[in-house]
Amino acid sequence: MKILVIQQKMIGDVLVSSIICNNLRRAYPDARIDYLVYESTTPVLNCNPNIDNIILFQEKHKNSKRAFLKLALQIRKEKYDLVIDAYSKLESWAIVLFSGAKRKISYKKPGRNFLYTDNVPFAMFPKTNMGLAIERRLSLLKPLHLDIEIDPLPKLFVTDEENRKALELFENHGVKKDRKTVMVSLLGSEPLKTYPPEFMAAVVDQIAKNDVNIFFNYFPSQLNEAKNIYDACQQKTQQKVYFDLLGNDLRSFIAIMNNCDLIVGNDGGAINMAKALGKPSFIIFSPWIEKKIWATFEDGIHHISVHLQEFRPELFEKLSEKEIKYKTPELYREFKPGLFSDKLNGFLQLNLSLSESTILLKAVDVKLPLSALIITYNEEKHINDIMHDLDFTDEIIVVDSFSSDKTVALVNGFEKAKLIQNKFVDYTSQRNFAIQHAANPWILFIDADERLTDALKEEIIETIQKRDANSAYLFYRTFIFEDKRLRFSGWQTDKIFRLFQKDKAHYTIERLVHEKLAVDGTIGKLKNRLVHFSYTDYESYKGKMVSYGKFKAKEEFLKGVKPNFYHFYLHPAYKFSYQYFVRLGILDGKKGVIICYLNALSVVVRYRELKKMRTQK
Repeated sequence: MKILVIQQKMIGDVLVSSIICNNLRRAYPDARIDYLVYESTTPVLNCNPNIDNIILFQEKHKNSKRAFLKLALQIRKEKYDLVIDAYSKLESWAIVLFSGAKRKISYKKPGRNFLYTDNVPFAMFPKTNMGLAIERRLSLLKPLHLDIEIDPLPKLFVTDEENRKALELFENHGVKKDRKTVMVSLLGSEPLKTYPPEFMAAVVDQIAKNDVNIFFNYFPSQLNEAKNIYDACQQKTQQKVYFDLLGNDLRSFIAIMNNCDLIVGNDGGAINMAKALGKPSFIIFSPWIEKKIWATFEDGIHHISVHLQEFRPELFEKLSEKEIKYKTPELYREFKPGLFSDKLNGFLQLNLSLSESTILLKAVDVKLPLSALIITYNEEKHINDIMHDLDFTDEIIVVDSFSSDKTVALVNGFEKAKLIQNKFVDYTSQRNFAIQHAANPWILFIDADERLTDALKEEIIETIQKRDANSAYLFYRTFIFEDKRLRFSGWQTDKIFRLFQKDKAHYTIERLVHEKLAVDGTIGKLKNRLVHFSYTDYESYKGKMVSYGKFKAKEEFLKGVKPNFYHFYLHPAYKFSYQYFVRLGILDGKKGVIICYLNALSVVVRYRELKKMRTQK
C-alpha cells in the first residue's frame, strides 16, 4: 500500500499533521508513507521512523508552472493508493487531481468536494482539550476506520549526537546545571503575532524571580528586536539570560529545547515543537489568533494559554475576524501582563518544582459546561443506550422515581452518572428538581427513550461554545415506531425544548405533563434531529397515553373545566381526524391508524378522569 500525506504549510502545521503519518504507520506497518511539505519545514520531520520519504515542495514549484507540472506528474507515476490532503488549497488540489489515487481524503469545503472520494466535515469547535488543530487532522483518518488506538501527540525525534552538542553548548556558555531552564518564545513570526516588547520584558522579569536559567528563542534576523526586549529587562533579570545561546539551525534549536524544562511566550512553531518534546508550555496568544485551534492539550496545569478575550471580552463584541486582525495592535496594548501574572506564577511554581524535566502529555476530554439530565421510572430497556449517548457531557444526573426494575443498578454502573431518587409527583416538578442539582450553566434534558446522533452531539458542542448562543434550543424529533421511522401522523414537525441555559429557563407549573419551558431570552433550533423511540409495542404506548391523559385531567381540574358532550365525543373524534387526515396519518398505513387512535384515546381518558375527579369533589 502506498500513501501520500500533503501539508504545504508552516512548521507548526507540518509537525501537527505528522500525527496522520504516525497513526497510519501503526495501522499499516508495511505501507509506504510519503509526506509532501515545504522544504523549509523538513527539520521537524528528521528521524521520524513513520515517514518513508519526504517530498519537497520548493520555491520553483510555486514560481514555475512547468516545475509544478513536473512534480505533479512524478507523483502520478508513484500510483498512490491513498492520498490524504491536510492542506486543501489550490496547490494541493492540482496534485490530488493528477495523483490518480484510488482514494482521496480531505475536508468538506464548498467547490472542491468533487476532487475527493471522502469529504470529512471541517469542525468549527473542539470536542476535547486536544484543540481543533489536532482534532481536524485526526478527523481525516475516520473514513479509514483504523483498528488501532489513536495517538494524538505530535512527536520530535532527537539523536544522541544532537543532544550531546546541545549540552556542550550549555557548558561553553556557563549554563548553571543546578537550575531549571526556561525557554522564552520571545517573538512571533510576524508583528501581529508578537506580544508588545515592553510587555514581554515584564513577563521575562516575572520568570526571573525564580531561580532559573533563561534562553531566548529568536531568528538571527530578529536580533535587534530581541536586544530591545533584553535591554528593557531589569538588570538582575539580564544576569539570568543567556542571550547569545542560539542554535545554528532548526535542528539545533530542537536539541536545545529538548534539554530545557519548559517554554513560555508567543504562540508559534517553537511552542509546538516544545510540546512535541513533552515540555510544559505557557502561551500568550495574539488577539486575532483563535485559541480554540492552537491551544492544544490544555489541562490548566502543564499546558496553559491566555487570550485577551478571556479577560476583556467586551473588546471583541460585534467585531468580525477581519476587524479583530486590523485592530490587533490596538488590542495588544490592552493585554497587560498583570492580567495573567497569577496564572503564570502558578504555572511556573508547579512545573519548576517537578522532579523530572519531561511531562508526559495525555489527551483527556475537555470539560464541557453541560449537564445532561434524565428522569426515569423502570427504564431498563433504554437506560444503557442513552447513558452511552450522553458520555460526551461533563455531568449526567439521573432522577429516578424508585424504579422496581434494573434501572438503578444499570445507572450505578456508569462512573460519570449521579443517581438521585425522588418521589414522583408530576413531570414538571420532577424536571425542576433535576435542574436544581445540575452543576453546569447549560442543561441538556433528555428522555430515556431518546437517542442522539453523532451529528447532533457535534452540533450541541458547537452551539454551547458560541458567544452569541440563544437562551434555549428546540430539537426536531424523528419518531420511531417498532424500529422504523413514522413519517407523518403529526410527528413530521414534532419539536421540543431539550437544550437551554440553566439561569434563563425553567418549567412552569401550569402543566403537569408535556411540560412548558418558560424562556428568558432568544430561542433557536438545532438542525440535526433527536431520535425518539417512543413506540416499542402497543401496550407500552397505550399505557403511556393513559398516563398522560390522567395528568392532563389534573390540569383541567385545576383550571375548573367542566366536561361536556364536546369533551367526551367531539374532541376525541377531532383529535383522531386531525392527525389521521390533516396531519397525513393515513399515509403511515396501519401504523398511522394505531398512533392516531391511541392519541385520541388519551383525550377520552383525560375527560373520563376529569369527570371522576369532579364527582369525588
